[in-house]
Amino acid sequence: MAKLYVIEGPFKGKTFDLDGETVFIGRSSRNDIQIKDVTISRKQIKIFRIGKKFLVEDLKSTNGTMINGELIEPGEGFEVDEGDTISIGNTVVRLGEISSYNALDKKHLLPPSYKGNQNEKDTSEKDRRSRSPKNLALIYKVSELLRQSLNINEIFEKILEYLFETLPRIDRVAILLYNNEKMQITQVNGRSRQDQGAKAIYYSQPVVDKVFKDGKAVRMSDTAYEPPSTLLEDMGTAKIRSVLCVPIISNSKISGAIYLDSVRVPYGFRKEDLLLFNTLSGSLAIAIEKAQLADKLKELQADSD
Repeated sequence: MAKLYVIEGPFKGKTFDLDGETVFIGRSSRNDIQIKDVTISRKQIKIFRIGKKFLVEDLKSTNGTMINGELIEPGEGFEVDEGDTISIGNTVVRLGEISSYNALDKKHLLPPSYKGNQNEKDTSEKDRRSRSPKNLALIYKVSELLRQSLNINEIFEKILEYLFETLPRIDRVAILLYNNEKMQITQVNGRSRQDQGAKAIYYSQPVVDKVFKDGKAVRMSDTAYEPPSTLLEDMGTAKIRSVLCVPIISNSKISGAIYLDSVRVPYGFRKEDLLLFNTLSGSLAIAIEKAQLADKLKELQADSD
């Protein structure tokens, strides 16, 4: 059964079951879940199910509602997944599942079944188009870029430039090539917003290693609210606040990854950005295949000479 975990606010440490098709949350006792927070409206939000999906609707509250740090429009349902945060007034709740251990023992009362990646849920939505005009513009620019006669290094550098223009909240981006047979990284193109002139390459090695090992995306919107893990140890040292890493899969094998993070603020990317990167990874897989094929043709020509 799904649950809500209160991770910030007057009720911090409490959990609530989401055992109905529709659950109303607010300050009034007439709600299914009452949260006595003066910054919350009498009727703040409703959480409802459509099939296996959960959606959140702001009920024209005074202070508004945010999902993963993004203010949502009232009167419209917004889908939330396990691990997403919902901010209402001074209270922050998080969607999760019942675990075999007592979540109350955790310092920040985190969703207990964190698995690090959301790719299984997100890949089912690949056919959904991003509502962001900037994201659509980026996909178009990348498509046009891949039509040009550029080598793989030039393509990667241009895409890094496009990503910084499209996603102003991210601080570091890297595109990595991976040799699946040798199990090693063969090329890294990266860029940091803080060190643009130096074109320094930064990325979390444990995160990238996990993506290459599992073949699934790693997504952390706010590392401050994640359960302790070896991934977080590295991020604490690097002061990473949010991270997203998506595998590039070609012919059922991992050929690389797209990595981005934010060190200034959490929520360096929106939920819809994962759909964007699923699309980009597919385009890059094709570009990598073409580059590898061109290299093989050159080798064959050299041998024949």
